Amino acid sequence: MNKDVKPVKVAVGKNVKVKMVNFVTRFREDYAFLDIVGDNNDLNSYFVEFKDEISGEVKYSTTLKVNYWSRLDNTSDKNITIKITSNDNVVFERNQNKKYNKVYILIGSGALGDTVAWIPCVEEYRKTHNVDVVLFTRHNYLFDKAYPDIIFTDISNPDYINDVDKKFRLDYGPELYRVNNELAPEKWKNDNNKYDNCVDYFDYRKYSLQSIAKLILGLPLEEVIPKINIPEDNGSKIRGKYVVVAMQSTSQLKYWNNPFGWERVFDFLGRNGYKVVLIDKYKKFGVSGNMNTAPKSKYVIDKTGKIPLNDRITDIKYADMMITISSGLAWISWAVGTPVVMISGFTDPNNEFKSNMIRIHNSSVCNSCWNDTNIVYDASNWNFCPRKNDFICSKAIQSKDVINAVKTLMK
Repeated sequence: MNKDVKPVKVAVGKNVKVKMVNFVTRFREDYAFLDIVGDNNDLNSYFVEFKDEISGEVKYSTTLKVNYWSRLDNTSDKNITIKITSNDNVVFERNQNKKYNKVYILIGSGALGDTVAWIPCVEEYRKTHNVDVVLFTRHNYLFDKAYPDIIFTDISNPDYINDVDKKFRLDYGPELYRVNNELAPEKWKNDNNKYDNCVDYFDYRKYSLQSIAKLILGLPLEEVIPKINIPEDNGSKIRGKYVVVAMQSTSQLKYWNNPFGWERVFDFLGRNGYKVVLIDKYKKFGVSGNMNTAPKSKYVIDKTGKIPLNDRITDIKYADMMITISSGLAWISWAVGTPVVMISGFTDPNNEFKSNMIRIHNSSVCNSCWNDTNIVYDASNWNFCPRKNDFICSKAIQSKDVINAVKTLMK
């Protein structure tokens, strides 16, 4: 399959200068839309026809310049072809045929966990509709071998994707959409209209993380385990029994805020013959006055730092288990088949995956604010605790609760 998806080159003017022009189409149930995107210095004219393939009648035609658009309404009972000619040459043609055969999917979130959670939904969509899928993620290198039938691209701007029949964007809803660090729900709605998403609006707080992608793609909401590229290796690089631990995050409410929690768990593991391998990027992380540091322990192997994800995947693959918060590395562990002990109070127990995982959650205290539809998460505030309960959701999770879960996975 051709993995190079590029804008159309159009010969324009008497001197036949080549310009880069993008013809952006959207076919919805009740309208067909065309937008011509390109260089404002391109003075070429483009003759546009909207033709009903059932009757053979041209329903509308017009001549457009670059950066102008046209739309034909009331198309629900029609099969429309948009045809564009320039200098007597057909430069673009796209049909509304419901039997589409190629789609572009953009994973808008750059978060590792979001991408791992959503990519199996893309593969399910490809199989369900028997179509070619052109996919953009910020982590293509983690998936291209695991999903050989997906066409991975580095093009993140849908305006530069021409030879597809539908375009989807997998991302959170307007409640998390920010521009210049300010919430911008109206901008989300405008941007969402560029795509063929199966829902015009959804509230991410009502759904599990993986279900967000399935909702957008119109798929059943059942859980599906992701795949990821597994590096070729010669076995574990760590001798003896060990667990991997990832404790750092991007906001204080996501941490396990019990001040003695990790220390006691590390001590239990060590006394039972386990090494504890820290695989966070940072050994110490947070904001001034509120830094999170891994406890000192003679049982810890410190592998924090800027280590390639391939090495992280190998360490996770051969571990007896991963102990972590709700993190991207937890989703990688799920993908490679290593059991997860997840410590999380700020998310609802239904938010993450359920198979091959033991969830540690204290429902007797304030919890699950991430999935509360009355709360808008403030990513700009490191110490954001929406109900002002001093992160009790995770402080109230006890070491013994984690240790009891660990015991069930010990070998």
